[in-house]
Amino acid sequence: MTKLTPPTPDYDDPKEIYAFFGLAFYKANVLEHGVLNLAVALLIQGNLGISAADVIQLYESFDEKTFGQVVKVTKRWHSFPDAFVADLNLALKYRNHLAHHFFREHDINHMSPAGRKKMIDELIDIWIHLAKVDQVMDEYWLSAWESHGVTKEWIDKQIEADVQAMPRSV
Repeated sequence: MTKLTPPTPDYDDPKEIYAFFGLAFYKANVLEHGVLNLAVALLIQGNLGISAADVIQLYESFDEKTFGQVVKVTKRWHSFPDAFVADLNLALKYRNHLAHHFFREHDINHMSPAGRKKMIDELIDIWIHLAKVDQVMDEYWLSAWESHGVTKEWIDKQIEADVQAMPRSV
């Protein structure tokens, strides 16, 4: 596993809170998509006649689902160790906390350097947890997709092709 090291905060710029919030919420979104990758791979197992269009449609069918709903579907189709279920449930709680409560709960903290430090430290802790859960989830969904012939190497090649196809100028 890759060592997880968050950026080191300076704690001297009030805008730094937003940078760390962005990192934490981004990591929550990455984890959410990892759970979605596993859900789709599990749902197509045993379906020999599935096409690429069917897979895309299945991904799109989850567009209106919340992270919690996707986690629930995935847990229905895959048996995770209890410790990982607890970690995944905490990750979901953190994601929802970021989306719905974080800034409201820290409204007073936002007004002082000590309060902002507390906020950044909480965001770092959340990022670390989400990153750890995401690393484990990556193993699950990559393994599930390998059973369909989709390997990490194939995915890396697709990503590289997408990067190369991007316009070079800004």
